[in-house]
Amino acid sequence: NECFTQLGIQRTSVQDVARMAKVSRGTIYRYFVDRDVLIEAAIEHGAQRFYREVAAAMAKKATLAEQLGAMAETHARILLDHRTRNRLMADDAELMRHMISDGDTAVRRTTKFLEPYVRDARDRGEVGAGVDVTAASEWLARIIWSFSTVNEAQTFDMSKPDTVRRYV
Repeated sequence: NECFTQLGIQRTSVQDVARMAKVSRGTIYRYFVDRDVLIEAAIEHGAQRFYREVAAAMAKKATLAEQLGAMAETHARILLDHRTRNRLMADDAELMRHMISDGDTAVRRTTKFLEPYVRDARDRGEVGAGVDVTAASEWLARIIWSFSTVNEAQTFDMSKPDTVRRYV
């Protein structure tokens, strides 16, 4: 991920990754059949780190509303940090291609992640007993992931994660 952070996806080569890892290109190819597989692995690694951070933030909250606020705030903070620290530009066509192709996976992954929270909220009576847990979780996942694609909000400041939490 450090290479992608420094150079962007389009400009990062397998050689760059090997150099950063202090291994040969051949070693990289033993683990990753090609550059696209390497990129997908980096995206997956980032996703797992994201869910660990979000789960830790949500664990401190008692209600689904508070948990979703914590998730949105954490997501906004990570996005802000990513956009600032990584200096990745919207015109990085390869990054955009991977983000778009990974969008369906991200929504599915987030839906599965949210299902236990929605189920627990239903059991606590916070949401109606007839609520379809998967459908509600998917709707929430789509809302949360919309923050990744829409930079400018009309009623809150995306650069201030606490305002995102309050909005959600």
